[in-house]
Amino acid sequence: MNQLILMVKKNYKTILIVIGSLLLLYGIIWIATRKPQMPADIKATLDSLTNANKVLIEHQKQIDSTIRVYEAEVKQVDYQIDNIKEKTTIIKEYYHEQSQQVNNYTPTELDSFFKARYNY
Repeated sequence: MNQLILMVKKNYKTILIVIGSLLLLYGIIWIATRKPQMPADIKATLDSLTNANKVLIEHQKQIDSTIRVYEAEVKQVDYQIDNIKEKTTIIKEYYHEQSQQVNNYTPTELDSFFKARYNY
C-alpha cells in the first residue's frame, strides 16, 4: 500500500496529464459530433399530423356515440321481432287447430266459420 502511495506521489504529474488529456479528448469529441436535430419541415409535418390525429379522434368519439344510439334502437327492434315471432306462432297454432276442427263441422257451422273468418 505504501509503495502505491509513493508511486502515485512520484507520477502524479503524469496521471494528471493523462486524466486531463482524456477529458480534453472527450470534450473535443462531444463538441465535434453533430447533435440530432429535426428539420423544420419535418417538425411542421409532425405537428400537422398530430393536429389531424386529434381531429380524427374527436370524430371517432362522435361516431362511437352514434353507434351506441343505433345499437339501442336495434335491440329494441330485435325485441319487437321476437314478440312478433311469438305472436305468429300462437296464431299459427290457433288456425291449425281451427283447420283441424273444420273436418268435424256441419254445413251450417262450416258456413258460419267462413263467414266469421272472411267477413262476407
